[in-house]
Amino acid sequence: MSTIKHYHLIINELSGSGKGKKVSHQIGNLLTAQQISFTVHKSAYHGHTVELTKVLAQEIEKERNLAQSIIVIGGDGTLHEVITGLGEQYAHIPVGYIPAGSGNDFARGTGISKDPKKALKQILTAQQATKLDIIEYYDHNQQSKGFAVNNVGIGFDAAVVKRANHSPSKIFLNKLGLSSFVYFASLVQVFFKQSAFPLTITTNGDITQFDDAFLVIINNHPYFGGGIPVSPKASQIDGKLDLIILPKHSFANLLYLFGLMIFGGKHLNHKNVYYYQAQTISLKTTSKMDSNADGEILVDQPIDFQLETSSRYFWI
Repeated sequence: MSTIKHYHLIINELSGSGKGKKVSHQIGNLLTAQQISFTVHKSAYHGHTVELTKVLAQEIEKERNLAQSIIVIGGDGTLHEVITGLGEQYAHIPVGYIPAGSGNDFARGTGISKDPKKALKQILTAQQATKLDIIEYYDHNQQSKGFAVNNVGIGFDAAVVKRANHSPSKIFLNKLGLSSFVYFASLVQVFFKQSAFPLTITTNGDITQFDDAFLVIINNHPYFGGGIPVSPKASQIDGKLDLIILPKHSFANLLYLFGLMIFGGKHLNHKNVYYYQAQTISLKTTSKMDSNADGEILVDQPIDFQLETSSRYFWI
């Protein structure tokens, strides 16, 4: 049983098209019924969760005589902001996560239950926090550091995420549990507009150049896009990152590769898929490219990223 005496619930009520609000009420009732002390902190706008987390981390550090922890209720983007708020200074503070988003790839990759009651039980019964790898990236152009719990993508992937996030049908399909259809529809639309681009990668000191890179994604666990196992060998405990690069070919070829991803992960053996595992990865482009971290859109600029793993602690 956990030794935590007080929980801070960081809630994004809008996640999953309102699922966050429903789940937060359920979790609040469960904690109250078990007479577990908690405080609710609602995220009100984009970036607010980062600010909330920083303030809470400072409070937790000041009151070390009271064992406190954070539980996140929201989607992958909400968890992304919490990890960003903790940064490096508060990286030692464990986090519990109850998925209430549309994709929930982190929960899927980590083995956290989709059922809020079961996910809460995992947190409350954990004997100790589990140390997991996350992605740490440094943007040389912005001279800034960022973190991701799922993936960092540039090019096609990032453009699809941007399109999906602004899809007018996203809310409706999310309510029906069909979030993957939003992603697929955006994929089709972006494919015919997105161009291939030159890319230079460095993996553990080895430099490789691509003239026609199209989809570029660095993963920390197998999933992206709401459950697509793009990196089936990825692990959160091996200290390595998985990099997938797809050059641009026909749309039929892309569909075939996605079919291989969904049905058995055999795409890694395909001649049009370039796969790398490395402790450190750098990505460089000469032209402006869309980029994202955990579905959060980054600055539209030429890419100059250095990526490696960093450790964080989770109640799972």
